[in-house]
Amino acid sequence: MKVIFAVFFFFAVVLLSQSAYAAPNIPSWVKDTAKWWVEGKITEKEFLNAIEYLVEKGYIVLDGQQNNENIILSTASTTKLLEAAVQNLKEEDNEVALLYFNEALKREPDNVKALVDKGIAMARTGDLDGAKYVFDQAIRVGEIKKNLDYRAVINAGIAISIYGNQTDAIPYFDRVITNADKVDANTRYAAYVNKGITYYEQGRYADAIEQYDEALEINPGRLGAIVNKANALQEMELYDEALKYFEKAYTITSDPLRWKPTFILVE
Repeated sequence: MKVIFAVFFFFAVVLLSQSAYAAPNIPSWVKDTAKWWVEGKITEKEFLNAIEYLVEKGYIVLDGQQNNENIILSTASTTKLLEAAVQNLKEEDNEVALLYFNEALKREPDNVKALVDKGIAMARTGDLDGAKYVFDQAIRVGEIKKNLDYRAVINAGIAISIYGNQTDAIPYFDRVITNADKVDANTRYAAYVNKGITYYEQGRYADAIEQYDEALEINPGRLGAIVNKANALQEMELYDEALKYFEKAYTITSDPLRWKPTFILVE
């Protein structure tokens, strides 16, 4: 069966080379994957998944798939790609932003800011697993380059907490809190609020309130800490005190949909 499949794949590659555009800079791991498949270390399905990845990421572009967007991506400078990516991210056009980030990161895979911003776009589209991977990659690169972007640390913690593994998320927020001298007030605020929400999700309402109070020391007028504290007080059946914070939240927004525990993504 493997011999038949190998012959089939050989002809598929030949046909592909005649009817497809192969982008440069194909990842080195592709060669290893092919070798592992030949040696029987991975399954045929795993090998085909690698090929599908190349098509999905634009390393291989099939006939009819290469449109004006592909041409723009392949010819624009890295600076222009990143400018377009950030602009689309600001406009919350996350799918388009990811196209530009992916192309830029093919050329500059160690661009920490681009990695963090890509992770934000992925998180917005609901790809939390992929976002966490990209945030962790940004953290590793930042540590190596001694240029750690603490947005990546906070946002990775959020992604981990949302998975349901709140215990593993706490050290990410603590890392930001213990490096307060290296981050701005907005980032510190977000670290406390997000740590509080993680405690809240664990049913540790008193611990959550301690974190919200720390956030309110930094910025007493922001909705996040106010409404999250109100929710924690309500869970503790301290209704009179909870009402005071819900009333504060109402002065900021009358939309009750925003009065639920919400993580703060740092952009």
